[in-house]
Amino acid sequence: MRTRGILLIVLGTLAVVVAVVVFVRGGSNTACPAIGYVYTGDVELTFPQEPPSVAACFGSGCTPAPVSRSADGRWLVPQSAPYLAPGTAVTSIVVRAVDSSGVGGAKELKIESESTGEHPYGPTCGGPFRFTPVRVPPS
Repeated sequence: MRTRGILLIVLGTLAVVVAVVVFVRGGSNTACPAIGYVYTGDVELTFPQEPPSVAACFGSGCTPAPVSRSADGRWLVPQSAPYLAPGTAVTSIVVRAVDSSGVGGAKELKIESESTGEHPYGPTCGGPFRFTPVRVPPS
């Protein structure tokens, strides 16, 4: 009889512990603010071999415009005219790179993003992001 009482106490304690764990882990009371993070920075293009000239624009069917290297030698495409038409979602970039032999074609490439690692409202609410460099495959 005494063993049965101890067993009931152990099982009751275990049931309470399981209920607390399920409540704490499953029932998140985090309220995330209605914030839409928009990244407005440049899109960096990387190449396996440096091309002599690059043109780019955002979105399908756009007309690539010449891109100049930045002061530190990177190919950065700003999210502004003539590269970005008003109302265009920045999800892909059309790149035309000409190699040293004068050969090159336009390629539409997807733009990926990553978290900045800053989560002002906690990791469950997401947070700011940035674009990862777009790797342009050889022609």
